[in-house]
Amino acid sequence: MKKIVSWISDNVLFVETIFLLAFIPLYPKLPLLDIKNTWVYIRAEDFVVLFVLLSMLILLFKRRISLRTPLTIPILVFWIIGAIATIHGVLLIFPKIANVFPNVAFLSLMRHIEYMSLFFIAYLGMKDPRRLTIVIGTLVTTLSGVVLYGFGQKYLGFPAYLTMNEEFAKGAPITLSGLSRVPSTFAGHYDLAAYLVLIIPILISLIFGFKSWLIRAALATVSLLGIVLLFMTVSRVSFFVLFVSLLVVIFFQKKKVILFSIPAAILLGFLFITFQPTLLDRFKGTVSEVDVLVDANTGESVGHVRFVSQDYFKDKIVLRRIVRDKADLAYAIMGKETSVKDPTESAIYPSSLIPDNSPLVTAVNVSNGENLPQGTGYINLPLSPVVQRLPSFFYELPPNVNVESTISAQILVIQGDFIVKKASAYDLSFTTRFQGEWPRAIEAFERNILVGSGYGSVSLAVDNNYLRILGEIGILGFTSFLVIFLSLGIYIKRFYRDLESSVSKSFVLGFSAGLIGLSLNALLIDVFEASKIAFLLWTLVGITLAILVSGAKKELNLFSELKKAATSTYAVFVYLFLLSIVLFSPIMENYFVGDDFTWLRWAADCRDKCSSFSSVIKYFTESDGFFYRPGTKIFFDFMYSTFWLNQNVYHLVSILLHFAVASLFYLLALRVLRRKILAASSAFLFLVMAGPAEAVFWISSVGHLFNALLGLLGLMLFILWEEKRKAYYYIGAFVSFALALLFHELGIVFPLLVLAYKMKDGFLSGIRQMLARLDFLTLFIPGIAYLFLRYASHSHWFSGDYSYDILKLPFNFFGNILGYLSLIILGPISLPFYETLRSLARGHMILGIVAISFSAILLYLVYRFVYKKLSSDDKRVVLFGIAFFTIALLPFLGLGNITSRYSYLASVGPILILVMLARKSYEYLKASGREIAIGASTLIFLVFALFHIIQVQQAYFDWHEAGKYSKNFFVSIDALYDDEWSKDVRFHFVNVPIRHGQAWIFPVGLSDAVWFAFKNDDTRVFIHNSLEELDLPSYTINDIVLRFNPDGSVEQIHFIKPLVEN
Repeated sequence: MKKIVSWISDNVLFVETIFLLAFIPLYPKLPLLDIKNTWVYIRAEDFVVLFVLLSMLILLFKRRISLRTPLTIPILVFWIIGAIATIHGVLLIFPKIANVFPNVAFLSLMRHIEYMSLFFIAYLGMKDPRRLTIVIGTLVTTLSGVVLYGFGQKYLGFPAYLTMNEEFAKGAPITLSGLSRVPSTFAGHYDLAAYLVLIIPILISLIFGFKSWLIRAALATVSLLGIVLLFMTVSRVSFFVLFVSLLVVIFFQKKKVILFSIPAAILLGFLFITFQPTLLDRFKGTVSEVDVLVDANTGESVGHVRFVSQDYFKDKIVLRRIVRDKADLAYAIMGKETSVKDPTESAIYPSSLIPDNSPLVTAVNVSNGENLPQGTGYINLPLSPVVQRLPSFFYELPPNVNVESTISAQILVIQGDFIVKKASAYDLSFTTRFQGEWPRAIEAFERNILVGSGYGSVSLAVDNNYLRILGEIGILGFTSFLVIFLSLGIYIKRFYRDLESSVSKSFVLGFSAGLIGLSLNALLIDVFEASKIAFLLWTLVGITLAILVSGAKKELNLFSELKKAATSTYAVFVYLFLLSIVLFSPIMENYFVGDDFTWLRWAADCRDKCSSFSSVIKYFTESDGFFYRPGTKIFFDFMYSTFWLNQNVYHLVSILLHFAVASLFYLLALRVLRRKILAASSAFLFLVMAGPAEAVFWISSVGHLFNALLGLLGLMLFILWEEKRKAYYYIGAFVSFALALLFHELGIVFPLLVLAYKMKDGFLSGIRQMLARLDFLTLFIPGIAYLFLRYASHSHWFSGDYSYDILKLPFNFFGNILGYLSLIILGPISLPFYETLRSLARGHMILGIVAISFSAILLYLVYRFVYKKLSSDDKRVVLFGIAFFTIALLPFLGLGNITSRYSYLASVGPILILVMLARKSYEYLKASGREIAIGASTLIFLVFALFHIIQVQQAYFDWHEAGKYSKNFFVSIDALYDDEWSKDVRFHFVNVPIRHGQAWIFPVGLSDAVWFAFKNDDTRVFIHNSLEELDLPSYTINDIVLRFNPDGSVEQIHFIKPLVEN
């Protein structure tokens, strides 16, 4: 007995670790002490953790342990930043906003310290890695208990103790219905799902670590039961991230079976969904199609509308309300009197006037769980088609609303001007995130981007842990939080291979995979804030790090490793991604304009009338006089079928593509400039350059982004093929160049980019060498096939603005080079000067000749006095930059004008030359001292970047206003809707807006926008410059004349039709 007591005394932290691993998941969250201003309680687990921490403090005071661990400093920094952020919030922010409380902020800070403190308990307690088997046994036993209790809740009526709302959090036992989601011993089904995402990968990974088939069978059985329990939670995101985590496990454990495991996992998942249809219903219900009642005057939704029979109103009193504006409608819905009254009519609406198919809207706060509440957000409601116009609707009041009337009523008939639209909407969980929780967190972050608004400044649930961290403790807190896991990742990478035990390796790998799944889960769930998950996570982090350190064969300088990680290629990608999001995320709210509706109609129109396969075939075989871009059409077809008309997602794709192109440019610049800092500077400049920004702002330009991405990818893969001679690199380059042709005709010249890259090693020798190589010449084969398919599909070739004038070709060529060069370097601010110069040259050919001659002389002087004095390396950069710039613009230089989006890929060349010149300036300034050279060069770089960022922001405002014009068009034309418009109608539009500043509105696409408004194939659209152009005497009742107002809205012009004899 003394030996047992002595062993426990010597290993008290390990015993406490094992106890916590079992107690925290299994013991329900029963409240013990109430906290003022919140319905979060202090629970038994908090006291258990407190006693454990006290035991650690006693050992610390006795000098039996030390707090020196690999993560001590990163964790302390995180805690300090959290404390500073909270003090800042309590002193400066809380007094200015409502529903935030200092005591809640303090307890939130202490809870975060409490969570992470278990890392020290587990790390210090895990002295001997041989004890890992005890940890594994505890995890298996605990998961078995959680699974059994979850099955008991599902089939035997075991009680659940939830914290999902204020009443549940009081600790009353709840018996779940047959349709409820299973939470087991956790406070909610999302918490249980997160626990399973963390634990199941560990157990499945251990199957590969143990040699005993009995242990393997036990681990497999418990893991399979855990997956079954995960299906019972009906958590969509957790189901997906667990699949990702298991792929990580299988990839590192058995790479050879990864290709076979994916189909097997999909088949297994399909079988589970078959026997657990609730999860499938959840996936199907993510987006649903609903009828929405809309105020025709404002375009704002009133709520979901359904049509009921006259019997529904039997024995119910219906009161009349007349509304004329938004305020009246709001008063009517609240049961109050409106400003419009008709003394001649009775307040009670006669039942005889109620039609058999009556539109009914249910009260805003009435919801039946998974169904969307009335008045929720919709996906692009203005662009949803109108199906009916209504002079009135019936509104069912909630039970707690008293009507301002002498007569009690349950239903109001609200008379006004309304329309019914067929719209798509996300389900309740996504709607609450998009419209409530996430905007509040972003608002908290914007109050102080460095330290946020402090703990307790956001709602109890944000449902995105990263946004929560940003909102509460800002960029500094978020960065320090990431550094903790980055440090853990460094230890895993460095010491994983040093582990001799296959069980230890499998445990570390399984935990890493579970952590990846948990980090993905955090995008939609506050997993790091859920107490049971947080306690377990930091306990397992301590155990994992202790195992790694015990098996380490050498010391690790964490600061040096963090410095390397911060300057690595992956880190540059992260910085580029963050800059892309910060700079361009505002455009996600910009509305569709112009050509967007043409692309979308191809997807929408065909999807309603033909199969997906036949529509894809038509994209390749039928162009109908349009450009041959089947890849872009397939993209819009996929996006429309998946995200419908949610412009946020379309813009997000453009931003991600822009980031991906910048990342590939970084890799290319690394080979051309041969220094990481220069390559990173080039990529950052590419992101912020304002001249080509139209390609990012305009959804219709997504084909240019795909084209540029595939072009650079093909070039990089060909370079790798030359360096490593691996066949798959060449195949990848060939396929990339071929796919680029499907998105834009610019891809026809992409093989020449390979020639440009080789030219940097010698102009003539590089060309001769490449022209004699079969692998290079083969790259032109897709271009030949493209030309044949383009011709066979009857696509647009050379006409109108997209044609070459042979006589003016030399002038256009040199003029466009000047225009594109100034656009890239100076941004759109250079366009007025260029247009003036171009206009003068058109009217005075001699001036054009003089300008070309002057430019030629200037180029010669630059060549003689600048280029010749450059080093051979700098000459290679200049030569490659010029060649890349010219090749990327080759199809457009002969056209009659320049277009911003055409300069997107071509900007790579001038940027490389600018960065090279910046390096030369730095070397020149070094004569004044290295520090001065660094400071001056940094200042020049930042000023130049700011010059373009300001222009990017101006372009954003232009595109945002253009989107508002487009949106106003839909709202106003919906307000004018008449049921007769569903028939054969001819719309005549006058004063159609073409562009606003740098942004397009309706250069084309107006007819397609009208089609989206009504989904009427018999509608025809005519555009007129003025009312005087209209042939009014010949018009009939089917001719609708609409004039655009300055804000983009339209008004109907009524005309008197003269009598015409039949």
